[in-house]
Amino acid sequence: MQTKLCSLLAAASLSLCSGSALALPRLVSDAANLRSGPGAKWPVIAQIPAEAKVHVIDCGPGWKRDWCHVRYRTKKGYVAAATLAPAKSGRSVIVAPLVTRDVTKLRTGPGEDWKTIATIPPQTQVNVSGCSRGWQNKWCKVRYEGKSGFVDGAFLKRRGALFAQ
Repeated sequence: MQTKLCSLLAAASLSLCSGSALALPRLVSDAANLRSGPGAKWPVIAQIPAEAKVHVIDCGPGWKRDWCHVRYRTKKGYVAAATLAPAKSGRSVIVAPLVTRDVTKLRTGPGEDWKTIATIPPQTQVNVSGCSRGWQNKWCKVRYEGKSGFVDGAFLKRRGALFAQ
């Protein structure tokens, strides 16, 4: 089982890297959308919370290369490959949690002109409830140490994700 999973993930990483331009998933929250088909236009059938274990059935080549067919509890569907990371047990994968890339300012509003209410250290896990795109930036609403505010989405990444965002 572990060998099959590793082989699937290795094959998926090769097919992901072979594309000239990868369509990365939009960062909407720390949960991953489980979709009925391999693409962002397919309906969402469930949300998988960060750090939840999923069973990988297959990560497809070709036009499906950015998506993995998975089972989460009783549902089967597709998730963006960039949202997955190895579980600590090494025998399964999880939805990778969102962490800060660098020192990140938590602000009272979505923009650099808003007051800083906290400074978040690098590699700190945050809970993201949603992101919106502005003219130049993407701002995400997060909770950190009991405070709600906004961070620049460029400072967030999925910890341990198998495929970089």
